Amino acid sequence: MARPRDASAGFPELLTQARITNRLLAAQLRETMSQQDLVRLLIGTGASNQDIADVLNTTPATVATTVQRLRRKTKGKGNDVASPLDNGSQQ
Repeated sequence: MARPRDASAGFPELLTQARITNRLLAAQLRETMSQQDLVRLLIGTGASNQDIADVLNTTPATVATTVQRLRRKTKGKGNDVASPLDNGSQQ
């Protein structure tokens, strides 16, 4: 008996489906959130600048600039609460 096509989906197919889903979700969020807020949200997931740029249809350089601006804002507020932007990792 042959296995259904969906049950044998390999990594490339799953990755493509995940990327499509991410873009659809980001498209919905773009209507209600600023790009800066979306970058803040996505950087918290551990996504790279390239991954975030792909989802938001922008460049990794734009994402990197946004991350730096968010870090400056976070430092300027003197927050004691840990933030994904405070972990010191460069994406």
